[in-house]
Amino acid sequence: MDKSVISLESLAITFSQNLTLKGFTKRSLRYFKPYQSSGVVYINREVLGLVLMGELLIYIDENQSILEQGSEFFLPPNIFFQVTAGEHGAHFLYAHQMV
Repeated sequence: MDKSVISLESLAITFSQNLTLKGFTKRSLRYFKPYQSSGVVYINREVLGLVLMGELLIYIDENQSILEQGSEFFLPPNIFFQVTAGEHGAHFLYAHQMV
């Protein structure tokens, strides 16, 4: 098995295990097709995520972040944002802050 796959799998497992310790719950795995977008979304709780494969573009207000495989992301509460996959799509994990 390719070592990059093993390290990415290990990264995902570690990320998932630490979510509860950080006060996050309701883990979800999502797949976006190439250039698929979430549309504009409002969240009222913090979100932590990890890009497993591909590339994600996150738009908050006028700012854009490009996240590649292995990158973690944080979305603060009470914001509007949009997530769009890159040209090869994206697989990512995310979790909401516990209430």
